[in-house]
Amino acid sequence: MNDTHNPTLHLNAISIGTTANTRLTQHEMGRVHSVFQQVINISVHDNLISIVGKRVGQGPLNIVVNFPHDLDLTAIVKAGDIVTLDETIRIDNTLSITTNSTSIWEASINFQDLLHPVNVILSNIEVVKEVVLASKNLKGLGELIDHVNDMEISSTYQLEPISKFAVPHISSLIRAIRLRISHDIIQSSNKIIGLGSGLTPSGDDMLIGLMISMIYISENVQGIDLDVEKISSDIISDITGRTTIISEEFLREAACGRVNEPVATLMEKILISGQKEMRESAKKVLSVGSTSGADTIFGIILGTNLMLT
Repeated sequence: MNDTHNPTLHLNAISIGTTANTRLTQHEMGRVHSVFQQVINISVHDNLISIVGKRVGQGPLNIVVNFPHDLDLTAIVKAGDIVTLDETIRIDNTLSITTNSTSIWEASINFQDLLHPVNVILSNIEVVKEVVLASKNLKGLGELIDHVNDMEISSTYQLEPISKFAVPHISSLIRAIRLRISHDIIQSSNKIIGLGSGLTPSGDDMLIGLMISMIYISENVQGIDLDVEKISSDIISDITGRTTIISEEFLREAACGRVNEPVATLMEKILISGQKEMRESAKKVLSVGSTSGADTIFGIILGTNLMLT
């Protein structure tokens, strides 16, 4: 019986990401892994499903719910709460979310009919770079964006410790990808995974941007001879325990070409849209987290240049 002073809040899901939907059908029980103001991460057999508010947005792991604007989920849900997974998701006696008849969200990835020429795509990447530099949001690995065409940065150049540590390993990773040396891709990636602080460390966000840009470009641009699927598999081959569970999930999804909506939209704009739309999309990605946006865009710039130059 529900506590009359704390009645169950009943809400409907707006959309469900493809991976979240699969996990909902495969599992009956879970536990709350972590809670934030508009996010509940649910652990199901060492995987995650995320219940998120509309302002967080769509993603492969996300179940989007129109939470009341003033609702703070940390006030009604706590880590460790038991979750029943069915057409209705129930978290103890506090929250009930109906998912039947909810639309499945998956980002588009193939734009060949509308694709810009390669020179325009590369020009668009320079515009995205300008947006980031103009924002001054260059914490994490973002400060390396201005050096993306010359990752052999002199050791005398003034960099923050995280960037200074990352540069040789990013350089090694790019070389290993160009040379198709699987062992070196794995070794270099292992130095980058988990680098930084927070739920999604800077190194992970950069790798997500790198993999996503390579996958989107290989899907759309003719004549790419890199085995992007194998490269992505190598990058994530040894990630277990090297980073946070949330970041690990994001990396695994990115290796399969699945990413949250702001990043997917930015890749779409780079490939097919005009500069105004692309600038707005880049700004939306920059607004994600304290460093995640700039770190992810850094990876996108790296991956696009790697694939097309």
